[in-house]
Amino acid sequence: VTATLTGLLLGDIRTGMIMAASLEAIFMGISAIGGSIPADACASSIIAVAYTILTGADVETGLALAMPIGTLMGSANEMWKPALAPYWERLAGSGRVKAFRTQVIGCGLFLDRLPQTIIMFAAIAFGVQGLEHVMNGMPAFIMSGLSAASSMMTGIGFAILISMIWNREIGWFFFIGY
Repeated sequence: VTATLTGLLLGDIRTGMIMAASLEAIFMGISAIGGSIPADACASSIIAVAYTILTGADVETGLALAMPIGTLMGSANEMWKPALAPYWERLAGSGRVKAFRTQVIGCGLFLDRLPQTIIMFAAIAFGVQGLEHVMNGMPAFIMSGLSAASSMMTGIGFAILISMIWNREIGWFFFIGY
């Protein structure tokens, strides 16, 4: 949805929709298991679609940029949270359930994505020219490698998803779906 909306806002909904479908296939198998921090599909979709449209790059290049951007954004979004952990622990231990609930909801609505929003704004507002310069300076074999890698990422996303859900009872639904 965010990739399509980004394409709509930037005046190229076709590119947004094409990238949205591919990015969904790439990211649908990624999940937070245990203490791992998965790639941030939402932020990487917004940045990758914006870079693709604003620089005039091809879709494959934008898709190849999405996974590293998502990994960085997932990490950046989690970096500031440990600083608040002692406060949340004290508040939870105080027994003030209503205050705790209100602050958790407020933090989730307003503070949780603030660092990510700032990074996305700066990346799109100030980083497009730099990225365009770098992409124009890349040799053709690197660009073709990025294209090949992005083509494989959709298949890898499906493979990750299938490896998590596959069993004899429901596996045939996957094939019926196609």
